[in-house]
Amino acid sequence: MNNNFEFDKIVWAVAFGMLSVILSNAIGGFMYRTERIVDKRGYQIEVVDAAAVASAPKGLPDVIDIAKIMASASAEAGQAVFKQCAVCHTNDKGGANKVGPNLWGVVAAKVARHTEFKYSDAMAKRGADGKVWSYEDLYRYLYSPKSYIPGNKMAFAGIKKDEDRANLIAYLRTLNDALVPLPK
Repeated sequence: MNNNFEFDKIVWAVAFGMLSVILSNAIGGFMYRTERIVDKRGYQIEVVDAAAVASAPKGLPDVIDIAKIMASASAEAGQAVFKQCAVCHTNDKGGANKVGPNLWGVVAAKVARHTEFKYSDAMAKRGADGKVWSYEDLYRYLYSPKSYIPGNKMAFAGIKKDEDRANLIAYLRTLNDALVPLPK
């Protein structure tokens, strides 16, 4: 008889435990709302249409007086700006390509001119079309590479300060066997 009483205590304890869990869940369900209702999102991500990006303004005016901009540019100051570029580009004559192509002689040179460098399809197409790096093209490209030539693989965000861009182009102009004449 003693054995039977111990077994009954165990059964009652298990039953009481299960009943406690069920009742606490039911009581908790009455007291607290378990489903989430979001009235307002904490942070909404805006999705930009790809067609809208292509027609978006570049951040620069449509007409630029590049002659005036380049007249006041300093190649010495541009050399300091070039340190940002040196992470991915070399600037010595006949220098090797790094992540980006060598920039010796880039001013007035054909776009995508290095045959041993693997350009993005967008940049290669621009070069196949016979485009060259004019002062204005460099100025616009360096402002925002991704928006000026959509689809190129240059990860650099761009140089937003007008003076720094002009100075960098003035420095790139010196990286040549003969100086390319400034625009008039």
